[in-house]
Amino acid sequence: MNKHEFFLNLEHLLAPIPEYDRKEIIYDYEEHFEVGMENGKSENELIAELGSPQMIARDLLSDYRIERAEKDKSVKNLSRAIFETISLSLLNIVFVLGPVIGLIGVFVSLCATSIILTLSPVLMIVSILIGNSFGDVFTNIFVAITLCSLGLIMGIGMIHVGKFFYNMILRYIKFNIQIVKGGKRA
Repeated sequence: MNKHEFFLNLEHLLAPIPEYDRKEIIYDYEEHFEVGMENGKSENELIAELGSPQMIARDLLSDYRIERAEKDKSVKNLSRAIFETISLSLLNIVFVLGPVIGLIGVFVSLCATSIILTLSPVLMIVSILIGNSFGDVFTNIFVAITLCSLGLIMGIGMIHVGKFFYNMILRYIKFNIQIVKGGKRA
């Protein structure tokens, strides 16, 4: 592989990154080549020193996805960051995907509980209207108000927990990437 093929391959692999950022990255690597050539290194030595375009692109894409997930907080960006991290190492499937699926499962079940608690008074009111309720009407109304209140409070809490989970997952992904990159350097 020569310098031209290296850069064509790298630019193709970095296609998901916006053009401005991609050009800046390519420029940095071109500058690295120029400095290396001035120091008497050949193209092949520089390519071997940098590594394959696939590895470079994978590292840069994972960094880009995490940075994007931090700036634009959405489930789409977070899932892209997770899958980019998993692509760095097969072992990450266990260490990233397992805990993330567990946290998402707990979060979704607590959100469902919040929604059910908030909507349960509707069923209590229907049971009062058809005369199929327990206790007197005032007890049922009090229980309905209590359940709705608990559901709303839990829903508000789940919004905050969701933001916390999002940030913790991002931090966990960054930590995992540092371990993978550190392991590759050693």
